[in-house]
Amino acid sequence: MTISLNSEVSGAQFGDRRLTKRLGKIIAELGAKPTMSVPAATNGRAEMEAAYRFFDNPKVSPEKILQPHIEATRQRIIQSDVALLVQDTTELDLTRPKQQVDGAGPIECETDLGAFFHPLVAFDAQGLPLGVAWQKNWARDKIETKLSAKEKREQRRKTPIEEKESIRWVEGIRAAREVAQACPGTQCICVADSEADIYELFSEPRTTSDGQLHLLVRACQERALSDRDDNWLEPFVQLLACIDAAST
Repeated sequence: MTISLNSEVSGAQFGDRRLTKRLGKIIAELGAKPTMSVPAATNGRAEMEAAYRFFDNPKVSPEKILQPHIEATRQRIIQSDVALLVQDTTELDLTRPKQQVDGAGPIECETDLGAFFHPLVAFDAQGLPLGVAWQKNWARDKIETKLSAKEKREQRRKTPIEEKESIRWVEGIRAAREVAQACPGTQCICVADSEADIYELFSEPRTTSDGQLHLLVRACQERALSDRDDNWLEPFVQLLACIDAAST
């Protein structure tokens, strides 16, 4: 499958065709040199400044940039028998020796500054990336450095899930359910690591009008099961068998 990077963003709507055209040019330059910074990847000072002006434009947002790609991703999901919708979090370290990046916040300590990116990435059963199906990004205003570990645990216990960063896992499975609803012919499986082993995620409804969103999470806590029937594992066995069959 050959996909043009420009075609993935050509439908971006900024209310200005010049911005859409500029995005295509920036994507082509950064896509050709994905490991380089904007100054190194762009062709000269004029192109570098044009890229920075584009990102600083109030009409431009990450959501608007990604929307056509997300729509294209759904079309690729529709063409797949099985889609793994994998969510995870990446730290973007933007720490600079002197002048700091505007909007960056503390990561693990007050001296390390950056942001967090939490995408829901779709793969087919063979592991071929289909694209980003949803994403969330944020920066912290501050981190608590004076509380003990016990005090931090108590504070987390009292804080509603809506006010925690872990709400991203719930938002991710909700986005996965929307994908499953829009792609009824595809068996959609939301996958997450042990950080997503929280009650609020498991309590989210996974039934769609045409089927069900499946969930696969790496456990990190002991769970009490009310149903002790020996067949309680059967749906998971069938699910893993389906993935294995589709990948061979």
